[in-house]
Amino acid sequence: MAKLVLKDAVITINGVDFSDHISQVEINMKKAAIDTTNFSGGGKEQVAGLKDDEFGVTFQQDFDAASVDSVLYPLYDTEVEFPVTVKARNAPTSASNPIYSGTCILLEYSPLNGKVGDLSEIKVKFPSQRSGIARAVA
Repeated sequence: MAKLVLKDAVITINGVDFSDHISQVEINMKKAAIDTTNFSGGGKEQVAGLKDDEFGVTFQQDFDAASVDSVLYPLYDTEVEFPVTVKARNAPTSASNPIYSGTCILLEYSPLNGKVGDLSEIKVKFPSQRSGIARAVA
């Protein structure tokens, strides 16, 4: 069984490939747990509720034109929805390299983080809207 070492993941935000400015990515998929426990059982029962998926990304901040801040700040400021995609490898989408995608909104943005002498990295969460994060293999 092959193990995956992330070396060339591909992450796009609103159509812009930021792979060369990202040091960490997470895909978090979860559903609300709705308690349906009743008197007929001997333990808890639950059903799946609404999705609450999000992408978590750590950017190496860059204030140059057409880079991190110049793309993210307007998304935050204008409150528009935009696409986010993530693939584990820079290779065609396939069963062994699925693409995860979602329509997201940027609700929190901290444009600067770091201490003297450190690389400025910012952590950004992109919550998906309505249908959650989808997985495709082709």
